[in-house]
Amino acid sequence: MPGDFTQVPIHWHEELELIVIKKGKGIVTVDMEPYEVSAGEGVMVFPGQLHGIGQWQEEAVEYENIIFRPSMLMASEADVCTIRFLIPITEGRLNRPLHIQKGLESYEELMECIRCLDALSGEKKYGYELGVKGALFRLLYLTAEAGGLAGDDKNTKSREKMKRLLEYIETHYGEHIGVEEGAALCYYSNSHFMKYFKQYMGVSFIQYLNDVRMSKAAGFLLGTPDSVTAIAQRCGFDNISYFNRLFRRKYRLSPGEYRRSLEAAGRP
Repeated sequence: MPGDFTQVPIHWHEELELIVIKKGKGIVTVDMEPYEVSAGEGVMVFPGQLHGIGQWQEEAVEYENIIFRPSMLMASEADVCTIRFLIPITEGRLNRPLHIQKGLESYEELMECIRCLDALSGEKKYGYELGVKGALFRLLYLTAEAGGLAGDDKNTKSREKMKRLLEYIETHYGEHIGVEEGAALCYYSNSHFMKYFKQYMGVSFIQYLNDVRMSKAAGFLLGTPDSVTAIAQRCGFDNISYFNRLFRRKYRLSPGEYRRSLEAAGRP
């Protein structure tokens, strides 16, 4: 980043994710909280948390993701680890992200777990799956010891409102959606909604909505023979000039140039 893309937009999933910075420095945002993360550090993001990755100032950053479902570690319902830790993790009840940074008491041990996971998954020797599970249990133990498995639900309601809103945008991006509609979905006034959205997502509501629409339009230009006008309308734009202007701002090419560049590169 920014070699392959300029940012990873705010999103969520049901897996637990480790974001580990390999080179440079980046910003990992989790539930509105930004973390400056340098090479040799990482952030543990729990299931359901809204998170994204961006550049720190103009610095390039390389990172890796380790993603897994906590359910793969579960035993029977009578197992103490499953009951006390793994089920609450999957249900979003243990949701305080852990910044694995230098100065943290268990920093070296946590990073050694990550190096171990990389080595096991890279070599794939016979029985490596056992080693991977063992390393993941060790990782979670060290996370618990560092306070990363403590319950913290202060952002839960706000997060769930945002997730519902983002799901709505993903489904209805081609329809008319304005600040009024977004505010109504969150049961906020227009002014509070705009402040809330900017604080949570780092961009304005309209900027985020337009970015989603531009990404959808780029996909349609690549995957369909439809005209630019038809694609613009499908993505919620009645004004083709406005659509073209936003598309060029994002991709540095007009929609037609973008499609031709993909065709010239041999993309179907």
